[in-house]
Amino acid sequence: MTALNLKLARDLWRMRGQAFAIALVIAAAMSTFVLSTGVHRSLVETRDAYYQRYHFADVFGSMTRAPRSIVERAGDLPGVAFAEGRIEQYARLDLPGRTDSIRAVINSVEDGGTSRLNQVVILRGRGPGIDRPGEVIVDRSFADANHIGLGDEIDAIIYGNLDRLKVVGIGLAPDYIWAIAPGELVPDERRFGIFWMGRKALEAATNRTEAVTSIAVALEHGAVESELVRQLDVLLEPYGGTGAYGRADHPSDEFLTNELMQLDAMTRVIPPIFLLVSTFLVYIVLGRLIRTERQEIGLLKAFGYSNWSVGWHYLKFALAIALIGIALGAGLGWWMGREMTQLYGDYYRFPFLYYQVSSQVFLTGALLSAASAVLGALGGVRSAVKLAPAVAMSAPPPPIYRVGRVERFGRRAGFTSVGHMIVRHIARWPGRSAVTVFGVALSLGLLFSTLQFIDASRTMLDDFFFRAQRQDLAVSFIEARNEDVVFELASLPGVIAVEPSRALPVRLVHGARSERAAIEGTGQDAMLSARIDRYGREVAVPASGLMLSSALAAHLDLSAGDEVEVELLGGRRTRSVLPVTATIDELVGTRAYAESAVIDRIARDASPVSSALLKIDSTYRDEIIEHLGEMPVVLGVTERAAAMRLFEEVIDRNIVTMVGFYVAFASAIAVGVVYNSARLLFSERAHELATMRVLGYHKAEVATVLLGELALLILAAIPLGAFIGYWMGQLMAAMFSSDLFRLPFAPARATYGFSAVVVMLAALLTALLVARRVTQLDMVRVLKAHE
Repeated sequence: MTALNLKLARDLWRMRGQAFAIALVIAAAMSTFVLSTGVHRSLVETRDAYYQRYHFADVFGSMTRAPRSIVERAGDLPGVAFAEGRIEQYARLDLPGRTDSIRAVINSVEDGGTSRLNQVVILRGRGPGIDRPGEVIVDRSFADANHIGLGDEIDAIIYGNLDRLKVVGIGLAPDYIWAIAPGELVPDERRFGIFWMGRKALEAATNRTEAVTSIAVALEHGAVESELVRQLDVLLEPYGGTGAYGRADHPSDEFLTNELMQLDAMTRVIPPIFLLVSTFLVYIVLGRLIRTERQEIGLLKAFGYSNWSVGWHYLKFALAIALIGIALGAGLGWWMGREMTQLYGDYYRFPFLYYQVSSQVFLTGALLSAASAVLGALGGVRSAVKLAPAVAMSAPPPPIYRVGRVERFGRRAGFTSVGHMIVRHIARWPGRSAVTVFGVALSLGLLFSTLQFIDASRTMLDDFFFRAQRQDLAVSFIEARNEDVVFELASLPGVIAVEPSRALPVRLVHGARSERAAIEGTGQDAMLSARIDRYGREVAVPASGLMLSSALAAHLDLSAGDEVEVELLGGRRTRSVLPVTATIDELVGTRAYAESAVIDRIARDASPVSSALLKIDSTYRDEIIEHLGEMPVVLGVTERAAAMRLFEEVIDRNIVTMVGFYVAFASAIAVGVVYNSARLLFSERAHELATMRVLGYHKAEVATVLLGELALLILAAIPLGAFIGYWMGQLMAAMFSSDLFRLPFAPARATYGFSAVVVMLAALLTALLVARRVTQLDMVRVLKAHE
């Protein structure tokens, strides 16, 4: 080991506390980069492999009913490699000991559960026979949530008839990675399942012999998806087609893509903040080390060491710290990434899971971490290289003391001598103090901006479930009904109020832009539902025209006063032009709203009710649900309380887990910044503190000089950190928002308080360590040291 390397090892050991604190911040940056990048790439690779291996289709189309020959005609369209049709039928299930409403969608498959597109992955058991009544494959998530095994039997109402289903297999499929019931916000494995039944058996159960209700298409290489969507839509229109769409608009893929976009946003936002803090810390620590080693630098150059050798020596100090942080962060990031990937794998119904972090991810993270350390070291290295030996061997010029504004203010404020020492030192080194304040403020801002995601989720929960949905039950029907069904529901014992509603699937066209959407109709006097914008304001549905969500209006380049073409998907396939009366900036989905009379004019079928909202007496809850289950026209019943609990579980399982990681990292930054600041203050003022002890000051007074300065810097950093967190939180909320969800920026006051408390606790723990050093100060050794 050379002399300089030996000196480097000794410096690192002597400053091990500060070096480890910086390494901890670099480890946080490295681990978050590996975590988010690794999880994102693993999920993308798993999704792509799943889609390819089990032939997830490229284009989809649904219709009321069409002859099976339509599949061959779809396969003959230009650009189609293969087309496949199947029956999709909703059913209500009756599980033993359960009184809540349970639904399933049953898909037809060929003999043994085979298909060319959207193939079923049979995990256990076997596939159903093509013509064996009642044999089904059940998706794994539903089976596990309801403790369903091979050989179990389930009663189901299919197309108005009671059938007994026998579970012969457990499986998954690529078109149901994210499976939600109509009208729901998040998947509910306990109340909604995916089943697969033999084709001829399902045809018999639904009275659809040699018929299909949906078509999936695989494209040839180079085919234009938009053109094929148009042609398939024209082909299916005579059969009650509800509009063809591409893979990007498929609900399952759309939700998964939204999650992957959020993970990618984490990669682009959070690690750079950590690296910025580590750059500041290296700049402070290395700059202080070089200032205290002026004479050693002069001696090294006098003995013949070149400027390059001296500069490389101090640069290696920063790189050694970065190397420790990189090693810690790589291991921690890999472990956390594996846990998060497993969590997502269970949530998104993957049959297999590829978790692998490529060497490129580790190398990129390592290079970024090392670059941040080198960037922070450049200022100190530059000063060491420029320092001439003769200048370095002599003591630095003493600071010039003048009576300034701080002293005059202190006299008027009645500061003690200790108070004067504290504020004078801060004013004398404003740049150094500002760096400390900014570092602490940045850690507080990062902590706040990650915690506010929980507040945002709770706000969505409050607005969507408590304020916007005021019903107890939402009843959906197999098909649109007339108003007689409303009177029937209102006559049930325990039903307090009933409100009809209807959602029409439409295509909105404005110029060259078009979007699939649903127009939700409601009456002007509706009391059980409301439209809440992202600012918490209730917005009334206009008496005429359409009200569009801001996201949908932006996609179509529409604003209030413009006109939009409305094409009904399904039914009479009417086309009309309606004005956009208003827009609403809401949190969930891209939706359109209209008054019931407008809906009736679009549909023209005298069936204004496709669902109903019920307010009930809770004591009659079981009887009402049982009665609804016996009504053939009822497709399903959604309980608001159950949906709310499920949404809370999703928040706790996913968002809180991820945010917990980042809160821990932000707390580590706070500790690292405060600890380094305190240690540097102690090193800089050790001679002054020892002098005070010799002059007769008590240990408590001496400690107050150091800790008081640290306390003032922390107090100055808290409001700045709150300001940084405010804007950082808004930026992150905007980056994490998508067409499906728009996170509100609605932080609670407690979030500001908690972030400040974490920083102050870090300061308190650091203060205790530093106070211990002050009380154990070796006055003789310090006073003998050269200034």
